[in-house]
Amino acid sequence: MASYKVSPVAQRDLVDIYVRGFNQWGERKADSFQLQLISSFQILAENPDIGHEVTIRAQLQRFELNPYVIFYRKFSYGVRIARVLYKNRAMEKHL
Repeated sequence: MASYKVSPVAQRDLVDIYVRGFNQWGERKADSFQLQLISSFQILAENPDIGHEVTIRAQLQRFELNPYVIFYRKFSYGVRIARVLYKNRAMEKHL
């Protein structure tokens, strides 16, 4: 079974996303979205080719989970999550 790993910077992204969601919508919705993100990580691990190539970074893939974009790399074990960024952010600066 394929697996995923989360980079330290992506881990901070997840914390920021949770805190923002908690402050905006409350605990229940923030928890629900975090579970959606984690489920997406496993789906990407099992199906790493469903993302799209990122032209500014070799070997990096992107997968959208509105309003965020998950950036990841494929490895023999599955995927490594590099970043989870808000899609309207200047992403080139953060990759």
